[in-house]
Amino acid sequence: MSPTAEGVLAALDIFVAGWADSDQDALTTVFADASVLYSSAHGQARGARAITALFSADFDPTMPLDIVTTNHFVGGDDERTVLTSYLYGLTPQTEPAPSTFGATLVADLVRTESGWQFEVLRLSIPWIDGDEARFAKWSIPSPEGWKIGDATPSIVSELDSPWARGIPDLDPHDAVRQVADFYSRYSWAIDQGDITLLRGCFTEDVFGAFPPMGDLQGRHEVIGQMKSFRRLWPWMQHFGRPLQITVDEARNTAHLVIGRIIPQRPATPSGQDLYGAHYQLDLRREDDTWKISRFEYIPGWITATER
Repeated sequence: MSPTAEGVLAALDIFVAGWADSDQDALTTVFADASVLYSSAHGQARGARAITALFSADFDPTMPLDIVTTNHFVGGDDERTVLTSYLYGLTPQTEPAPSTFGATLVADLVRTESGWQFEVLRLSIPWIDGDEARFAKWSIPSPEGWKIGDATPSIVSELDSPWARGIPDLDPHDAVRQVADFYSRYSWAIDQGDITLLRGCFTEDVFGAFPPMGDLQGRHEVIGQMKSFRRLWPWMQHFGRPLQITVDEARNTAHLVIGRIIPQRPATPSGQDLYGAHYQLDLRREDDTWKISRFEYIPGWITATER
């Protein structure tokens, strides 16, 4: 991982920890007076003080949140970057029920004398689960989809994503990192319903097992089925973590194993990372873009050693 990516992800970690713990001092280090927040749950705010106040207000000492980030992508250059990430938060209590939420983030960051700071942060929180009272202050979209009067989405993938904006890779020669980043691009595309971006995630001759849709052959069938499937699930999020990456010597083909994280059950009782399913993906590089040529989604709980 490049030093720039490490610095940007460190800023993300500071933001997430500050949000979870209501650490205003930490939050003010990653926002500036000119920073802007667009949040589906919190609304819009400008400036470090206002943004920090919104996130700090989410703290509840009786039901603290553990917030985890996954599905990262960092692009740009050493002075300006665009970050995408998934987040999920969960509370430790079991009664009346654990509270869980899922979120998607896209942000522009700039390097400053004090480190990386968010210039524009777009945050979408499409779903909550369990004890909904924990998130009573938030505005959450209906699970049934769009209704008249709904607010404009905080993220419009076709305009806001780094791939739509042509943001370059930080290191175009790091094939292993590009393969890991590929899953972030694929999951973003299907979850955001960005079919143009999704089209570029598959080869023309892709095939494989796509439960519950079944065995599919060819990009037309795959995209057609996924587009129809996704319409019924507007809050979809495919949290995932790379478990194995193999790239051939010529850097033209790769194999990627992804563990599917279920936020409501992310670990075993002993603390091991737990996955509700996993992907076995063969990738092919076409026109300098990694695409899936064979897809296999395998349901069933596993740990990283059981893939």
